[in-house]
Amino acid sequence: MGLNIYRNDARNNLWFFLIWCGVFVGFIFMYLPMTNLILDEIDEIMGFVEKMPDFLLKMFSFEPEVFNKPEGIFGSEGMSFIYILSAVFAANLAGAVFSKEFEEKTIEFLLVKPVKRWHVFFEKTFLMLTMIVLLSGLFTVFQFLGFNWFISEAYSPKILLSFGLYTFSVLTFFAGLSTLISCITKKSNANISISIGIIIFMYFGDSLGRSFESVSWLSKMSIFNYIPLAETIIHERMYFSNAIIISLIGLLLFLSGFFVFNRSDIEI
Repeated sequence: MGLNIYRNDARNNLWFFLIWCGVFVGFIFMYLPMTNLILDEIDEIMGFVEKMPDFLLKMFSFEPEVFNKPEGIFGSEGMSFIYILSAVFAANLAGAVFSKEFEEKTIEFLLVKPVKRWHVFFEKTFLMLTMIVLLSGLFTVFQFLGFNWFISEAYSPKILLSFGLYTFSVLTFFAGLSTLISCITKKSNANISISIGIIIFMYFGDSLGRSFESVSWLSKMSIFNYIPLAETIIHERMYFSNAIIISLIGLLLFLSGFFVFNRSDIEI
């Protein structure tokens, strides 16, 4: 019975997962071919960038040291989109695996079977973690392939590995958060709305906190502050510990979701 939960959810969400894999891979192959063109015109581009207000430069991570590297061009703006896509994917995945079960009353069928609630929850969680590992791994592999195929200048493999690790941590954090929200609200629309609201708050809160000292606390409340793209590129430093801690917080959010799920009243 336990394995059937994993298999059935995997089968039901296969096309959803494959479409998102296509989105991530498609984004890489859409963005990277532009990199050589940008590098060829970098002097003109930087002349234009330097005339922009400091506020806009900070908001969009326009730093000369970042844009002088091929992985910096992808990492500054491209990875920002990947962060947002990762969070949206995680929110929708939690909605499909948990919220949808409550809305369609199929959770009642599972819980009248001779299986523990923890078994139901952790089978579903294991499926989500499997998809997260596969998606972040796929992103990392195709990121390297894309750089090998499209980028003519030297780049740092360490930075590309950092991007893959950061993607995994963002996916894990928001999957855990959205699972907790799903178990509390039991509504897909509420889960996705709240999750995306938190994504936007964290992403733009980090940008605003970095730009204005008076609201620097906004940045400290965002996970994106602790896996900074610009600093990773400029210093070629992987924020490994921060990414692992963010992932562990995501797992703790999954665990919190379990306690809510375990105490939820299910009408049969």
